[in-house]
Amino acid sequence: MRVNLDKYLLKVEKPAQYLGNEINSIHKDEFKTRMCLFFPDIYEVGMSNLGIRILYSLMNRVEGFSLERGFAPMEDMENIMRENSIPMFSLESKTPLKEFDIIGFSLSYEMCYPNVLNALDLAGIPLEREKRGEEYPLIMAGGTCMMNPKPMEKFLDFIVIGDGEDVMVEIAKRMVANSDKTKMEKLQLIEDLDGVYIPALHKGKKRIRRAIVEDLEKTEFYDDQLVPYINIVHDRASVEIQRGCTRGCRFCQAGIVYRPARERSLTRNCELIEKMIRNTGYSEISLSSLSSSDYSRIDELIKKLKGKYENKNLGISLPSLRMNPYSVQVADDISGGKRTGFTFAPEAGSQRLRDIINKGVEEADVLDTAEAAIRGKWENLKFYFMIGLPYETDEDVAAIYDLATKVLKRCLPISKRINVTVSVSNFVPKPHTPFQWAEQMDMEEMKRKHKILRDLFKGSKHCTLRIHDSKKSYLEGLLSRGDERTGDLIQRAFEMGAKLDDYRDNYDIWIGAAQDLGIEEKTYLGARELDQELPWDMVDIGVDKSFLLRENEKAREGALTPDCRKQCSGCGMKKRFPNCLKIAEN
Repeated sequence: MRVNLDKYLLKVEKPAQYLGNEINSIHKDEFKTRMCLFFPDIYEVGMSNLGIRILYSLMNRVEGFSLERGFAPMEDMENIMRENSIPMFSLESKTPLKEFDIIGFSLSYEMCYPNVLNALDLAGIPLEREKRGEEYPLIMAGGTCMMNPKPMEKFLDFIVIGDGEDVMVEIAKRMVANSDKTKMEKLQLIEDLDGVYIPALHKGKKRIRRAIVEDLEKTEFYDDQLVPYINIVHDRASVEIQRGCTRGCRFCQAGIVYRPARERSLTRNCELIEKMIRNTGYSEISLSSLSSSDYSRIDELIKKLKGKYENKNLGISLPSLRMNPYSVQVADDISGGKRTGFTFAPEAGSQRLRDIINKGVEEADVLDTAEAAIRGKWENLKFYFMIGLPYETDEDVAAIYDLATKVLKRCLPISKRINVTVSVSNFVPKPHTPFQWAEQMDMEEMKRKHKILRDLFKGSKHCTLRIHDSKKSYLEGLLSRGDERTGDLIQRAFEMGAKLDDYRDNYDIWIGAAQDLGIEEKTYLGARELDQELPWDMVDIGVDKSFLLRENEKAREGALTPDCRKQCSGCGMKKRFPNCLKIAEN
């Protein structure tokens, strides 16, 4: 069956997002197993996700396996679908999701959880795993959120935890070779793989070891990236030049769960970029990683790209730069004279709090970097901060204003055209971090601290304050450290109308759902005992819990932990990768 959208496309916003015939899209007529990789957000967000692009390229190379894509419909299209009984469909062939063998959801943000249920509901597929028979596809999920699989496990047949390239390709091969088997037989065939959690087989019996790609040098290229018809959030080719981070910021989940740091060689990165530019026609390339300026060959890489493409107007972007004047030089090298904006992430206004979170940045670094950017003719500076961090005081909150004022005082004599944007988010404790036991601010505390900042910045010239939505932060915290009861909350909130939470204010729905179920929000937002068992302890990420406890204590003391490249901190990764520092340095 093929869903026909022809008569509806001119009735919806951005109809091109539903076409599915983009450059480098893949359409297979013959296959033994097919899967829909579904990103539970709208197309322009999902198509910016590098993981989707990588898996789409790699898994479609498996003989006999077909991977198509799916995205959450915008509200106008969903209304048409429900009014006309149009089932949720894949992008490439417009096949109803119900007809696939596997549906895989990519989950990188907790507030997308209801969108998963909405997609299943639109597809006519029962939400709960135990209510789905052989006539329905296997439903799985992966992504950073699945480092705590408990909130979503009641809806999923299996979950992939960690790096997806190797394990997902192996799953595809086994599914093709056993396409005639029952769903349970297929699950039994993949239960031995690192990173695979099958609730029906593993729950309470096995600790799941995170899947890790040991050597980026040996991974296949994904140079045939899709090129959308419409503008997307990050509309450029993207190359992950390295994976992981050695800095050890205590609030950062990605910096912990993607250890060890692994680099792709200069030669392989250049080769991948060359093929990608040729195959996509993109005129901009993003050199992506958690800390791109830490890549050991970054100067040489930029020099080679500029030399090779200097007459072809290639734009180069680095999404993550360290806070030092060297980063300004790197940005200058790639800017080609274009000066849009320069982004900094001090995270905290006071030195005391930056030490607590192990940011490794001194106030002088912030001011020197800002001055270097202004002297380099950047006029728009953006600073990212967090409030609600452990051991924070009101003085630490006010220090955000103090630091912004010092930046202006240093830079205004150089340029009167400077504009500083101070962007403040609300800290959400995440699983597998040294702050996983911390209390999260409640709504009243967030409002109080927001008022401190608004009062301080009121009337500021050359400076704009932006604060992240407190309701979304509150709900994200409610879900991120959840357990199996959180699955009931997600389902109840969806039944009451929660979906597309990034574009709607569904706060009252979620609170109403919690009240309906008798769920005490403080259970999930409050501090956890250091010796208690946590829902996500069943995931072995490779980093010892004892390391997280030591880092938690060092945070209390305001003590710093060195960068892994300088000194091993004994996080536990060496038990699995004895040469992890060598991996990081190559």
